[in-house]
Amino acid sequence: MKRTYLLAAVVFTALLSACSFESYEPIPKDSSIISTVNIKEMTISYYDMDKEEKLPDWRVDRPYIGGMILPDGDTLLLYGKTLETVDLYSLSKGEKIDSWETGEGIVNSLLVSDGTEIAFADQNRESIRFFDVNGKEVKEVRAEKDPLTLLEAEDKLYVISYNQDMLTVIDVMNKERLPGFKVHPAAAGAIMSTGKDELWIGGHGKGTQIEERIHIYDLKTGTLKKEIPAPVMPVDFTKNEDNIFVLSHGSNTLYKLSGEGTKKDSIKVGANPFEIEVFEDKLIVAGYDSNEVYIINPESLSIEKTLKVGDGPFQIVTRER
Repeated sequence: MKRTYLLAAVVFTALLSACSFESYEPIPKDSSIISTVNIKEMTISYYDMDKEEKLPDWRVDRPYIGGMILPDGDTLLLYGKTLETVDLYSLSKGEKIDSWETGEGIVNSLLVSDGTEIAFADQNRESIRFFDVNGKEVKEVRAEKDPLTLLEAEDKLYVISYNQDMLTVIDVMNKERLPGFKVHPAAAGAIMSTGKDELWIGGHGKGTQIEERIHIYDLKTGTLKKEIPAPVMPVDFTKNEDNIFVLSHGSNTLYKLSGEGTKKDSIKVGANPFEIEVFEDKLIVAGYDSNEVYIINPESLSIEKTLKVGDGPFQIVTRER
């Protein structure tokens, strides 16, 4: 009889474990937030920007390297190269709500097709994998080895592979690979100037040749039009109506450039910054080794506020209400 009770207790405990879910401090549904994926300590940091207060970190204890908030405004999607699944969390519930079986290799993602699909860069399968927002895989398209940077413009997806010098171009509507063109080695980070049919690409450099320039390519011909100095290691870009902003993590420098590439200003920001975004007409930069996010006035290029986040902020994820 005792063995029967013991067996029943074990089964009951197992059922409870199977039904349990990860839970965290809920994030207010109607607030604008800045969050960071912190890869050194495997946490997600949140700031409620409406109330100007820091919310409790989520200690996810999984090696996520990036994420995005889906168009419903509440679902946080997280991925990591060594993880077998892409995981989804409800911000307002503070719960993990789903996982998509992808296998290992996901290193980047981008909402495409007006937010109806997600393109994942899969470095294990050397491909771009398109999923709908419900988690169904729609199509897989072969890319060059180590796909990393993703940009969408005019129904085309441009894929930069870190260790290959051939740019992959994909027709997003038909999921077909189009002719690409050759770019410089160890390219990373890019921005599109669609009005001029230009693709600006940065990079880390290869071997002892540290990258100190932005390479501007003609989108129609694939030819290199010109190079702009932005030392050292320009790896991320953003823009507003008047300017293009370039983050060079090797020199901890944020550059402000005109659309023609003329330097207007620059500042030192953070320690080893990797990521820059636009949030409510401000620039935000994450300092990977300073464990801070900086809110910067794009006109004066001055730091207006510094937010403390978890160790190793590698990617910024925002929601504007």
